[in-house]
Amino acid sequence: MQFKIITNEVLKECLSNFLMNNYRKSYLDFKKFVKLNISEEKFEEFKKRKITDKEIIEIISKTRVDSYGEVERIKSIWNKKEEEIVKIMNEITRTGIDARGITCYVDPYQNGGYYGKDNITVGTYKNPEDVLFVIAHELFHVFYWRKLAEMKLTESVMGKEKLFEWELAEVTVHLLTTESKMRNFWQNIEIEVYPEIEKALKKVNIIWKENSFENYLKKAYKLLENGTK
Repeated sequence: MQFKIITNEVLKECLSNFLMNNYRKSYLDFKKFVKLNISEEKFEEFKKRKITDKEIIEIISKTRVDSYGEVERIKSIWNKKEEEIVKIMNEITRTGIDARGITCYVDPYQNGGYYGKDNITVGTYKNPEDVLFVIAHELFHVFYWRKLAEMKLTESVMGKEKLFEWELAEVTVHLLTTESKMRNFWQNIEIEVYPEIEKALKKVNIIWKENSFENYLKKAYKLLENGTK
């Protein structure tokens, strides 16, 4: 996996998508995850419109970080475990995960993670287990969507999926990363379930346990899709 410091453009898009499409919590909750100097007034404003190039430059200028040092630290943590983690993910899912074709943008301004077609973004967590978990979580999302396309289960694309498709994506990553073999890499961290996916998780949990990964996807996708009709 190639590691780079996050660009202004990627940061702007991540923040805008985060605020406009997914963020339903309070300003205080937001400040726990975002290390940038964004006022509550701007927080409410950015939930309704995209951040501009000029605004992201101004916001970043108010925060000092050791960009190079953070990239090297995150890279070192992941590289020590990448081969083992990817091997087990592939053993469980048979999705052909290969981290060599992925760029990981290191984001020193936020906690959390994002994913794109061939890239992921990860915050600069201090705990190595958090770093491993978030990178693995976002990495799997990339190959999960590739698998859906390969199986022709959906015509949606990442970021523009239907609500039940987003739920299934997050549920599937949760189920994978809490498997005992995966849990060995992040034994000491708490893995929380997004409140928005709790119902979907209960519906498909037994399917995950009793089926191959491909059959799980077919059955879980159909189940959740039918539940929206």
